[in-house]
Amino acid sequence: MTWKSTANRSVDPSPGAPMLTDVERRRLLIDGNDTAVAFPGRNLCLHQLIEAQAARTPDEPALVFEGQRLTYGELNRRGDRLARHLRSLGAGPDALVGLFLERSLETVVGILGILKAGAAYVPMDPVNPPERIAFVLQDADIALLLTQGSLLASHSVAAAQVVRLDSFDWTAPEGPTRPAVDVRPENLAYVIYTSGSTGRPKGVCVEHRNIVNYVLGVAPRLELKPGMRHAIVSTIAADLGNTVVFPALATGGCLHVISQERTENPSMLADYFLREAIDVLKIVPSHLAALQAGKDPECVMPRRRLILGGEASRLDWIERLRALSPDCEIYNHYGPTETTVGVLTYHAGPQLPRTQSGTLPLGRPLPNSRIYVLDGEGQPARAGDPGEICIGGEGVARGYLNRPELTAARFLPDPFSPVPGGRLYRTGDLARYLPDGNLEFCGRIDHQVKIHGNRIELGEIEAVLREHRGVRDAVVLARDDETGAKQLVAYVTPKRGNQPLWGSKSLYLLPDGSPVAHLNKSETDYIYNEIFVLQAYLRHGITVRDGDCIVDAGANIGLFTAFMSRLARNLRILSFEPNPAAFACLKANADAGGAAATCLPVGLSRENKTAELTFFEGLSLLSGFYADAATEREVVRNFVLNQQPESAGNERLTAEIGELIDERLRAKSFTTELRTLSGVVAEQGVDRIDLLKINVEKSELDVLQGISAGDWLKIHQLVIEVDLKQNLEPVTALLARHGFEWVVEQDPLLKKTELCYVYAIRPSAERPRLIRQQAAGAHVRPVPPWNEEILTPPCLRHFLRQRLPQYMIPPAFVLMERFPLTSNGKIDRQAFPAVAHEKAPPSPAAARPQTETEKALAAIWADLLKVESVGLHEDFFDLGGHSLLAIRSIARIRDTFEVDLQLRNLFACPTVAGLAAVIDGLKWLAKPKAPLDGAGRREELVL
Repeated sequence: MTWKSTANRSVDPSPGAPMLTDVERRRLLIDGNDTAVAFPGRNLCLHQLIEAQAARTPDEPALVFEGQRLTYGELNRRGDRLARHLRSLGAGPDALVGLFLERSLETVVGILGILKAGAAYVPMDPVNPPERIAFVLQDADIALLLTQGSLLASHSVAAAQVVRLDSFDWTAPEGPTRPAVDVRPENLAYVIYTSGSTGRPKGVCVEHRNIVNYVLGVAPRLELKPGMRHAIVSTIAADLGNTVVFPALATGGCLHVISQERTENPSMLADYFLREAIDVLKIVPSHLAALQAGKDPECVMPRRRLILGGEASRLDWIERLRALSPDCEIYNHYGPTETTVGVLTYHAGPQLPRTQSGTLPLGRPLPNSRIYVLDGEGQPARAGDPGEICIGGEGVARGYLNRPELTAARFLPDPFSPVPGGRLYRTGDLARYLPDGNLEFCGRIDHQVKIHGNRIELGEIEAVLREHRGVRDAVVLARDDETGAKQLVAYVTPKRGNQPLWGSKSLYLLPDGSPVAHLNKSETDYIYNEIFVLQAYLRHGITVRDGDCIVDAGANIGLFTAFMSRLARNLRILSFEPNPAAFACLKANADAGGAAATCLPVGLSRENKTAELTFFEGLSLLSGFYADAATEREVVRNFVLNQQPESAGNERLTAEIGELIDERLRAKSFTTELRTLSGVVAEQGVDRIDLLKINVEKSELDVLQGISAGDWLKIHQLVIEVDLKQNLEPVTALLARHGFEWVVEQDPLLKKTELCYVYAIRPSAERPRLIRQQAAGAHVRPVPPWNEEILTPPCLRHFLRQRLPQYMIPPAFVLMERFPLTSNGKIDRQAFPAVAHEKAPPSPAAARPQTETEKALAAIWADLLKVESVGLHEDFFDLGGHSLLAIRSIARIRDTFEVDLQLRNLFACPTVAGLAAVIDGLKWLAKPKAPLDGAGRREELVL
């Protein structure tokens, strides 16, 4: 063997250490690996182990899912029926069959049927993004796929043949049987995809002999007995759960497939464990800790066996687990997918050992597995010195699917093997021998990490980030957070130098994916729909051309400016916004969009002066110099009721709507500057205004009266929102006097209010005339895409979510001008700045939680996320949240508000504003009165 070390200095032997004696070498290489066991049945295939158990106990329970149960006899018959069908479709030895199913009985039946057909299964997790699922289907060349109707409806899957197990007829006559397929132990049992350092996942090919040796070895090690009730809470797309799936079915146990909903809900899982008396659980430590965040953590414990794996377990945490369930035996389990589920186990006895890392030891090898701790030269490291874990024996998999170069690099000839032709797998994990012969985990020698039990190649995330059009380069590291736990941090250098939105504290991704600084999600969605979707400012013949000059009076956060900048080139835009909070967003958005916009923090009026601006913290669109809470309340009330006309006579719902509006109409005042438009035109040297857009909340007449007669001749088009009926006639009179054609229009949602729009065009040979009657949608123009070189953490996170599983999405992003380099010009990963755990500044007034629900929810998140405060529209995941913190969050919310909130609600509504609305809706539905018409949709009200 030629040993090409990729190890860093930590695996080298101690400087000046003497050579190993023959006795020491024997102890490290031979005595510790004296694991050979000639199991009866070792020449069987995996499904044959299950068939043998079905023959012994055909009437005993084998499989349970949410009230559905199958005996061993029923499970075996369903497996046979499915296998016959799959063989008729071409399944056979070493053929790969895709398995794309939600957790269910059919998941396990599907695995058994594929194995009985002689084929190997390739599992895919439905929670993964479609792009990753499509990659696995293509990379494995899946021609035959087992799935279900609901997933076919929501995913586009490419497979020549699809078998829907949710509609498969398990009761149909069996018909003539086909000859049994000759499946041998060296044939494939499954291919599981793991993270890949090159940017694409890689499939690990596990043979029947590998997994059978594991099952026969781990069952006695864990003392698994017939009749034990095993629970699987992990995805079948990884091999973590195989510790319970196959040993349970090979030893006469009953396998409980826990629904996705229960695995994310501590109280539901605790109820299930108590009701079903679960004996055996294999789980990642951080997942278990999250599930024990509810009121009764002791209930989320198995009665007899707890097997921990996927990441290190702190010794002090093991002591707490023992206190929760003194009769439960706790085991640590270690092993990469490439060596078949696990190769080391450690039984936590009454006295826990002391380790330098403070973590539970990895343990000793399972039968027919050999463990070597090797130094940088490929020789046994001295006892107590760290070295790379290399694994030989019966569990070493065939290699990587369609990746011969990678297989050759990681699966090497085993020079220490007593069996000719033996191979070993280089794990990249570091460990040292403890005095008692057990192994202690010491870290990694490469860029692979484990986060919450998930194996992640940092290079895969880096490669995907580099595919983003705005990213020049990317480095991803695993850094310690405030609690000492590992979190992913992505460092990126941009292609575009100026990134004004990167540090914005209140960012939002519009439906088209473009990022904006904003104040209020509901308002932003409303403005986006009005400007980008309905294109209300282009109706009745209003046009915008390259090189036009546009004045935006009442720009708010600047979406009109952004829209115009996309429609035409070389525009000159003057944007006015006197509200300080909105102006900050306007300026950031204008700078990010690259528009030639002059943003002015002033209002427009009939004269130059100062005035008091009333700012509604929850409804900035209604803020203004003439704002009145009582009047605005009625406008919003009518707008909301117009969305739900069936609620008009519902007094209780109307009262609820009124309470919500009052909460949004809390006001504060600012003294701001007012100027005349003509004064600004002179100051800025404006010789023409091709479009004047006015949306100034009851000040529209004042703006028009600040235009001199000479400047009226410079204006070609106007779109004016008129908020007061008394202003409409003076406005139209002014337009007529200065030679404009005009038309008045009101949105149907604004009926019973005074609000309307006035469109005006000065007739000329250069511009189209006013269109008084226009077909719906006739004015709508295609909107060019936004500049994807604009980078923000939410944009990058959104980009990654389309391509990577949730657990691979970094919660933290750092923008850098350049990466630190070593003296020889390579990226210095040790020199990257740590992520500053700074206390967030107070949220802008408009972004602070206001209702009691919002405040309580923000307090829960601030505590979990270790931040000082959480803004109304800040994203849980942008603040550092991840799936396990989300589980803890849901547990706290359920206990605090006494509502049946689900994890999917948080993923769908990850802001305080969004999730508080869901909680309020659930609280409404939970009231002991009969539901009122429309009450269930309270969370949908647009305020």
